[in-house]
Amino acid sequence: MTLVVSIGIGARLSILGWLFFLGIGSALLFGGFHLIVQFYSMNYLAKSGSKSSLLIILSHLSFLGIFLFQSDFDDSRGYSVLDHTFGIESEILNSINSPILIISIITFIVISIIIVKKARRNKVSGDNLQYIIPSLLACLILPFIFINALYANKDLQRTKKLEKTGEFNSIKRALKNSESVEVIKIHPYSARLKNFPLEIMELPNVKIIDLNGQQISTIPDDINKLESLEVLNLLDNNIAEIPKSICDCENLKELRIGGEIQRFPDCLKTMKYLKHLSVQSNTVNDLMDELREFEYLETSHFYLKEGVLDKNKLSEIRKETGIAHKY
Repeated sequence: MTLVVSIGIGARLSILGWLFFLGIGSALLFGGFHLIVQFYSMNYLAKSGSKSSLLIILSHLSFLGIFLFQSDFDDSRGYSVLDHTFGIESEILNSINSPILIISIITFIVISIIIVKKARRNKVSGDNLQYIIPSLLACLILPFIFINALYANKDLQRTKKLEKTGEFNSIKRALKNSESVEVIKIHPYSARLKNFPLEIMELPNVKIIDLNGQQISTIPDDINKLESLEVLNLLDNNIAEIPKSICDCENLKELRIGGEIQRFPDCLKTMKYLKHLSVQSNTVNDLMDELREFEYLETSHFYLKEGVLDKNKLSEIRKETGIAHKY
């Protein structure tokens, strides 16, 4: 009983859009009603027999139907609880959500009345107060465990789907599939890296490294091992120096750096395939002068962590060099 209540309420509460109060209200109303009926009639339903078993099954199924066939929506689109919770996508199923919901409510009420009447008639309702507190606690805790497990599973499925395209957001998972990794992207909300992960050097085919929003202060000298590297994003970090070895990454097309950059390596200015440069540093008002020395750069983006960007100077340099503003 507590498991059924927890699954039903947990599934509904896992999707709360514009119909937030409807979701909370149905959880309190039908969840409380189901517990009261089951507690009152527990002794009767515990009697062996096909009728008792059938009533229990119908009661629980109709209860689950009330929650699984509800719908909700946000600003983008509507969601079926069954679809959102268990990933069951079906146009036919979505079109009959409302009829099934109505049938489930009617069936649940009718079955509950039948159960209570039979319990009263047989005078076996009993006193089950000793079970109420642990059951209520379970019904309060289990839905949230169910929701956490649900979202953990959804995240895992999304991760696996993304990994099929070659993009990985976990270095540990990437190392298990090193040959297939083309993109490594570590979100700052999932990890805060203080050092550039040297394990990335073991990914021979990686093309894009996105470590935006970390706390990395140095780029390893052996970055040149990544011969296929095309995009390196280290914005919102603490990089103080760009190593000369990065110039050996001959396929590098975009470089995005955040920190306290003092100067660009001369070899960077002659890289044939480097087309975009983003720099986030309090020194950019001085660094932008070096844009004149880049031979193949097409776009750039300069901004300060603090202070005011010299837009007039940057505009003059752009006109002089033809290097456009990408954003």
